[in-house]
Amino acid sequence: MAAPQLTCVLLVETEFKGWQKTLHKIFVGIEGLAFSIDAPDWWTHGEGANPMMFTKKLLFLRGQVDPVVFIKKLFKAKIYAMLYRIDYGHEENPQGIRKPNSHFLRFRFEIDMLEGSWYKKIIGALKTIQGVSFTIDAPSQMVYMCGNIEEGLLLKMLTKTGIQILGMDYGNLKPPPKKVEAQISDGTETQPKKDTEPPPEIVVTKHQAKNKKPRGFKVFCCR
Repeated sequence: MAAPQLTCVLLVETEFKGWQKTLHKIFVGIEGLAFSIDAPDWWTHGEGANPMMFTKKLLFLRGQVDPVVFIKKLFKAKIYAMLYRIDYGHEENPQGIRKPNSHFLRFRFEIDMLEGSWYKKIIGALKTIQGVSFTIDAPSQMVYMCGNIEEGLLLKMLTKTGIQILGMDYGNLKPPPKKVEAQISDGTETQPKKDTEPPPEIVVTKHQAKNKKPRGFKVFCCR
């Protein structure tokens, strides 16, 4: 069975010397890597232009990689590449250990990206939940996860990681949420729905790079 896809958006600081080397370290180990670097017009032009974004570029990447290893790399590269969004493992028909069972869990929690140990909470959950799928949305500082985990391990994981859950569904009480797709082209932020499903995906269509740009992020939890 093929490994789940990981799609990611990073804010890359191209004015810092050595940013290319940092990206290379992030790319190492990603199978089927596809990426593009872009600077949307609404960052540097128009009424909504933000001077803080003038030296930053959006990096879109897609491939197959261990999410624990990938997140550790992102934390080390925080000066050059800031996390904007990650989607991992979302499948329409998951099979094997990824298929929802009677211990299926869906939950959401906030995370402080300025806190030095934020990535440890994520990794602690990823190592405990079987068949995990997740979304990290940095602008809203929200994490959405789902997967299979026994209730005893769940309570131990929450205690060890210090995760404060905002909402949870356990035991596959209701079907997974429908896929939500949206486009953001004017720079405005969309607040996530007060539910356990991830916020809408982000699709930027202009200034495609030579390498094939990953298509829109399909966001739906553990179908």
